[in-house]
Amino acid sequence: MSENSRALEAVKFPRYERRGIFMGLKWYQLLLLAAGVLVASTASALRGPVGFFASGPMWLSLILLGLLQYSRIPYPVWAGHAALFLSRLATRQTRFLVRPERPALAGHLALPGGLGNLELRRASTGESFIVDARAKEAIAVLRCSAKSFALLDSDDKAWAVQAWSRVQAGMSQRSSVARIAVQDYTVPYLSSALRNFYERTVPQPSSTPRELTWGQRAYEDLIAAAGSAMSHDLLLALVVDTGKARRRIKESGGGLVGVEQVLRLEVEAMTTALGTHNVRVEEWLPETGVLDVVRGAFDPAAPTTLVRQPAVSTTPPGPGPQNDTEPRAPGVASGPMAVDEHWTYVRTDSGFHQTFWIAEWPRQKVFPGFLHPLIYVGEFRHTVTEVIRAVPTTEALRDIRSAQEAHETRRRINTRFDRPLTREQRAEEEEVTQREEEIVAGHGDVRPAAYVTITAGTLQELARHRQELESAAAGAFVELRLLAGQQWAAFVAGASRSGGDCDEWGTAIRSICTGRREPPGAEGTTEAGSARPQPNVGVRASQFGEDGRCRARRKRVRQRLGEP
Repeated sequence: MSENSRALEAVKFPRYERRGIFMGLKWYQLLLLAAGVLVASTASALRGPVGFFASGPMWLSLILLGLLQYSRIPYPVWAGHAALFLSRLATRQTRFLVRPERPALAGHLALPGGLGNLELRRASTGESFIVDARAKEAIAVLRCSAKSFALLDSDDKAWAVQAWSRVQAGMSQRSSVARIAVQDYTVPYLSSALRNFYERTVPQPSSTPRELTWGQRAYEDLIAAAGSAMSHDLLLALVVDTGKARRRIKESGGGLVGVEQVLRLEVEAMTTALGTHNVRVEEWLPETGVLDVVRGAFDPAAPTTLVRQPAVSTTPPGPGPQNDTEPRAPGVASGPMAVDEHWTYVRTDSGFHQTFWIAEWPRQKVFPGFLHPLIYVGEFRHTVTEVIRAVPTTEALRDIRSAQEAHETRRRINTRFDRPLTREQRAEEEEVTQREEEIVAGHGDVRPAAYVTITAGTLQELARHRQELESAAAGAFVELRLLAGQQWAAFVAGASRSGGDCDEWGTAIRSICTGRREPPGAEGTTEAGSARPQPNVGVRASQFGEDGRCRARRKRVRQRLGEP
């Protein structure tokens, strides 16, 4: 679509590139093939045909393991996932149970495993941001609102698409922005919720229903006929790479003060860019808002009144303005009481979760808004997350040159063995050429990754929701793939509102362990140069007023898990 065009045009997504070193095979596949050939050759040389056929099961298994794929994923990758999951299962690292009596680490989120390293900081004007010192990232979560794209006319849709493309192109010009995560969180509300809201908002007359005015009767009829409603919460997580922004942080004052200033400038730039897209940033979430979304991800049945827990500072406030970088200890109730990971799903306090990855985007031309079947599917809780990472121009051109060299090598091999070029291979070459032309013309290059997380109260409901989701995916012309063996990392990427993707949080699955929440290596400094807060052994859960509530929740979770 050209910049000056006001007509809505169909678009086509590039195919998922699967390039290898030789004949589309990765290095580990070639290594398995070489091992199989070596075993067969050695056995044949030592013992002749008898040794060749006797060692057949070994070298044949190695060759098949290197060649075969399942769901377009090589068998060695599946074997690696299975080995990692089984090893974690054997060492009891797939279950987390909180211990409220343990000391809370000041300034850190009460989350399992590696997520316990995330620090929650309060800005000078009341907002909050998350600092991941190990990954050298700072995260701001924004709550946004927008007009329904489906209700716009064709001209407005075309303008919105152009504006969004400019937003993504602008990301590649700001090297400090590592990625953004756009998340649509859908929550169903019963019809009684509308009735309760109407009774709380509108003063009810003391007269009988027969004496109601015609307007009141019309409202009563509409409320009585209304069914369940779906609420959509639109969040955007902006992730800043503090390593690449080191110079800007130092110029802004250094430390967490400099991180806050750089993050605020990026939030303002993103707010302005989204304004051209008719997306309004309602608020930069404060500390209570971040705890709200974190608690809602792990405990879907938690009421709002329990979610918004104010953080308690471990130091008494002094005169004058509050220090915006003081470590604070969020209440233990803001995190999950229990997490139990299985091969195909994750169980948390009050829900079962399954996360899918959009493995293939539409291969045919589609109009913008094709994901509406996924966003508005069914009447159940689900989250659609798209993680967008901007690719620098130099890296994009280098990747294009590598793809062109791989395609040229494949052409020479096909010519040597007199094999025709398939239409799929021609389509890949055309897409690489088109991508190069767009980058040379000044457009930015991004790498999107999308995840869909469904939530249910029981496994039976989860299976039913999965069927509805897969039917909706067929209508959206996308291919969903269940991330088996990686459900914890996928859940963190798709439902935790932390702005990470599955690869970024892949190391987190190694550190979720039973009853332990203290991150290893508490000593050291953050990237910004401020000392990492030490555990305050004098602060316990009872000081936050959550001791009895946490014990009761933990008891209920143990009963559901069948433990004494």
